[in-house]
Parts: sequence; structure tokens; C-alpha cells
Amino acid sequence: MLTSITLKDYTTFINETTFDFNATNYKILENTNVGSNRVLKGALFIGENASGKTQVLKAIILLLNLLLENAEQNFFFSKSLYTKGTKYSLGYKFNVDGNEIKYYVEFDANLINMEKLFVNNELKIERLKNNGKTFFGEEKEFNELNYTLSLVKLEYYNSRFNNDIILNKWFDFLKNSIYMNCLYGSIKSYNPVRISEQVISKYAEDNDATKLNHFINKIGYNSEIVFKKEVSNDDNTMIINSDSETICIKKKGTNIALPLQLESAGNKAFMTAILPIIFSTMNDCMIIIDEFSSGLHNELEEALVKYFYNNSNNSQMFFTSHSTNLLDTSIIRPDQVYAFKFDAKKGTLIKRFSDENPRESQNMEKMYLNGVFDGMPKYNKEFKN
Repeated sequence: MLTSITLKDYTTFINETTFDFNATNYKILENTNVGSNRVLKGALFIGENASGKTQVLKAIILLLNLLLENAEQNFFFSKSLYTKGTKYSLGYKFNVDGNEIKYYVEFDANLINMEKLFVNNELKIERLKNNGKTFFGEEKEFNELNYTLSLVKLEYYNSRFNNDIILNKWFDFLKNSIYMNCLYGSIKSYNPVRISEQVISKYAEDNDATKLNHFINKIGYNSEIVFKKEVSNDDNTMIINSDSETICIKKKGTNIALPLQLESAGNKAFMTAILPIIFSTMNDCMIIIDEFSSGLHNELEEALVKYFYNNSNNSQMFFTSHSTNLLDTSIIRPDQVYAFKFDAKKGTLIKRFSDENPRESQNMEKMYLNGVFDGMPKYNKEFKN
């Protein structure tokens, strides 16, 4: 599980900034929102528009792209335009079965300048510019490395870290991760072998929607999934696909089923989220969700978040939302929420709700709306002709 991220000279972050995902001393939601070794099952990022919330999600995605993607990556635009120089760095810490993995990477413009990988403070991989070393039993040197290719990635695909159990379990966790953007209805899987378990457009289980509809019924949603070749009523019939059945959505109490691509943005967002959430309750992974509040009713957001926390083991959900109703201690802990604001001179500033020591019985939503945690925008709402 991801325990922290540290950003330096990255996008809107001018000052070195660390996000801590270890549980604090709060006792609320201990059995649902806290995983093994007291690592939190993710975090909610909240605050005004353009304050840097998405950039934290992109820092996680940058790691996944760097270590898992086959295509060459462009890291140039992750450098902060608000700071001088061309270098920026990211640090990640993970807890895998009580073992600490630390990975540091520094970029110079679009090139990898430095990498270091530690397991329980023991150096396993180091790289400076195009030279590197690995330490798995015996020391191995690398020269003339590709400046855009991670040595950690190279070592994993070449040797599986010499069958190191801890590091391979870490990579399994990363590979199972899923990125979603509810505003655009997009989803990305990092494990081609398991894509049909994660992405609804790739869902292939003999056209059996039982698992999906079981989840939908648990949530109490007013629609269900069916597989159809055609859409019809008493007067018209429209062929969807003459070769195979297509995923359609049917409102309960009706006989009309529409193809998913013709559904509302909210229905698409919800249906896209179903498989990742089901998958995360059965496999340890990260779900990274941007614009979670786009298209989803507040009550539906609450239901999805609660379902995830109550049914996952050591999976984590990192998400952005503008729905302040989620700031309820029956849903999320104070140490799971970060408020964001942007300062023209200092860049993105964050405040962890738990830093203000709110009592478990206090109304976090009211405190946030009253400006206690920062990140509450103030707009002119009085207009006169």
C-alpha cells in the first residue's frame, strides 16, 4: 500500500510537499478505512478548482506509466513552471506485508536523471543519468542506459528482481491499479491480462451480467445491465450489433434497454466504476479517480465510497471531489482528507484535516465550509444590473 508521496518542483508544487497516508490516532472507521500495518485505504483531495488536486493523482499515474507502460513517456510537462531550473523529483513509499519500499526518481526536463530503490533501507537499485547498478545477490552495472527508460522497470522485466518476493508483490499491486476520469468517462487498466475484469467495455464473461447486477442491487440503483443485439419497443426495432450482444442499461420496471454509449454521463460514470470497485475488493490495488463528483449524485458517491471501504482489504482509493457531503466521519476519517489551495507566490498549499485535530463528533463539512481547513473558495455571488 502507498504510504506517502513527496513532490518537489513538480507542476503547481513550488515547495517540497509530502502526503502521508498512514493512519493517525483516530479510532473512527478503524475496521473499514484502515488496512494492514495501519495504512489508510486511500485519501480524498478537495478544494477550489485549479488548486493542484489532479496533479497529485497524476503523480501516482506518473509512477505507473514510468514503471509499467510500454510506450515512451513524456515527462517534460510535469516540471513546475513556477520554479527555476529544469529538474523535479518525486518520492514514493509503500508498505508491502510490513516491509518498506522507497523509490525516488529525479527528472531533468524529459530525461531520467536519478533513481534509487530501497527495501527496508537496503539499496537495491541506483542510477545516475545513464549509468546504474543493481544489488540482488551480486552487484551488476549498467552503462549507456536509455534516458527515458526506468532502470527499475528494466530490471523487473529482465529478471523479476532476481525473484525478490517483496518487490514482485509490489509490482503486482501496481499492475492491478486502475485510473478513471468521471468527467470524460475514461478508464485505464495497467494489467492487460486482467483488463476484462476492470474495464466494462472489455467485460467478457459469456455475456453474464450477474456479478454486475448483484453489485447494482446492493447499491440500490434504479437500473440493471443486460446484453442485447437490438433495442425495440412496440413500434420500432434498432439493430445494435448483428454479430454479438452489447452491454445495455435497462431501467427497472421497463422493457427498454439502451446501449451504454447512448446513456447519460452519470450512468456511464457509474457503470464504469462498477468493475474497478468489484475488482478492488478481490485484489489489492489502487483506484485513482479524478472528478469523482462529475455526473454522480451525492448519495451515490457516498454509497460507492462506503462500499469500497467496507469490502476492500488492502486496496486504496485516491480521488478528487467537490462534494462536501463526503466530509462526514461516518464515511471518511479526518486523516484521509487533504484540502488544497493555490497561492501565487507559494504554489499549491495543502492541509490535512487531522492536523487541525477535529473531534470525532465534529461536523467536518461545516468546518470546511467555514474555512477551518483552508481550500474553501470564495466567489462573488451577488450581481446587480
